[in-house]
Amino acid sequence: MKLQSIRSTKEIFNNYGATFGFFIAIVFFSIVGKGFWSQQNLENIIIQSTSLGICAFGLTLVLLMGDIDLSYAGVVGLVGALLAGLLKGQYSLVQATLLCLSVGLVTGLINAVLIVFLRLPSFLVTVAVMFLCMGAERVYNQGITTWITNETALTLIRGHIGPIPAPIVYMFAVFLICWFLQTQTKWGHYIRGLGENVNAITEVGIRAKMLKTLVYVIAGILFAFGGYLETLRNSGAVMYAGKQLMLFVLAACFLGTASFKAGKYNFPGTLLGAFFLYTLMSGFTGLGLKFYLIPVAQGLILIISVAISSVRREKIEQVQF
Repeated sequence: MKLQSIRSTKEIFNNYGATFGFFIAIVFFSIVGKGFWSQQNLENIIIQSTSLGICAFGLTLVLLMGDIDLSYAGVVGLVGALLAGLLKGQYSLVQATLLCLSVGLVTGLINAVLIVFLRLPSFLVTVAVMFLCMGAERVYNQGITTWITNETALTLIRGHIGPIPAPIVYMFAVFLICWFLQTQTKWGHYIRGLGENVNAITEVGIRAKMLKTLVYVIAGILFAFGGYLETLRNSGAVMYAGKQLMLFVLAACFLGTASFKAGKYNFPGTLLGAFFLYTLMSGFTGLGLKFYLIPVAQGLILIISVAISSVRREKIEQVQF
């Protein structure tokens, strides 16, 4: 009985290591930090996590099928430059929004054609597309920050839907859709099956190539939406804004594998990973830690959190890119 209890405890730590780390961080900052639990601070943490979370949901979809997509780092910046430029050029908000989302759709299709149909490595292809988008961004805005003054557009990020800040509603809406797709539909199981046993998927009559193409397109649109919101949150297009999110998005996804399901990508874990990263940033900033030491502290805590989850794990699933 005692042995069974020890195994049960180990299993809990294996599956929820990063989750424990997240709650320990919250308790720590609540005790030593000032105003950490204020409504304004908590809202800021979630709002800052919005773009990161939405991009991470897109990446999680791709990771679930055994591939990777790093093009978001370029798509975010290109969409931002395009949005600011279009609004400055007197395009309507609807026109600007559709054009920005179409960037994600097109980059998703490009990735799919090169990876799915031409069978090129997903890592190299998406890095190449990332650089192409960065180059297009530089050509479009000439390296100059373009500010957004369109109040209607800014209301989308500064406004509220009922009592809840609009960005929080956007992120949780995307999360619920992705979570429902993964856990409550047969397509979610097929997407995971692409990464675990593609032969089984094709045997039941699913066109694997078309499904992979759809996933890349959906991911591209989510990347574009994340860039759209990030630009509005910053009130302008900052040069290479996507580079600032690149490692954070990856970290959120991989933290998710140590949050709820050991070694498996999942949307609740990705969401918690996004919150974890910005909670650490907010907490250490509130403690007055020098800005150049914050990444060091973040890295150490993340290593400890993941170690709790994986140090006793007998099997760690790996994705082949």
